Amino acid sequence: MAPTNKPRIEAYIGASGSGKGVSINARLRELAPARLLIWDPRDEYRKHARAVSLQAAVKAVAASAGKPFALRVIHDGKSPPDAAFGLLCNLAFRARDVLLLAEELSDVTTASRAPPAWRQCITQGRHQGLHILGAAQRPALIDKTFLGNATYIRCFTLRYADDRMAMAKALDVPPETISALQTTERASSTVIRFYERDFRAGTQQPGSITLRRKPGAT
Repeated sequence: MAPTNKPRIEAYIGASGSGKGVSINARLRELAPARLLIWDPRDEYRKHARAVSLQAAVKAVAASAGKPFALRVIHDGKSPPDAAFGLLCNLAFRARDVLLLAEELSDVTTASRAPPAWRQCITQGRHQGLHILGAAQRPALIDKTFLGNATYIRCFTLRYADDRMAMAKALDVPPETISALQTTERASSTVIRFYERDFRAGTQQPGSITLRRKPGAT
């Protein structure tokens, strides 16, 4: 990825099983980043990067000398998760020209607090050539700097009224637009409905993803 002064911050927000992972996996395949760091607390992105400890990630990035890498850190529980996440964000910021994927942001940020290195990535990462993807199940509970600086938001089903209201405000749409987002299970498929807004392109629209199931699958 070439350095750019244009911010690239993508938010994927929705309840568990609502379609975030499907969308992010597709986005990673589309982008095919040369340098990838993933905060992967649920061990979900095995197809995109090898699992390493935080210490191993630091060594691998230091040894990369600007060359490609694809690493994902699964928190080992030996330190507070927000502290470990902050170290990974600092690593991405210093490495430059990295796609940083941060999963389950409500585990490591709150509405009023976030690791300083995460804030730095969000507010200054464009000068380092960072492309940031972040995901959360509970938008009402996460760092507001992230949503406030997002250049693209895709929102899925949300269970709590506070979360639906938070996303209606972030997307500047009526609450009913967010309440209408549902994931529907059918006999042969699952239909995932979402609403997306690209702030830089000036576009916004509803959308859907249909996942087909093989006959006999449950």
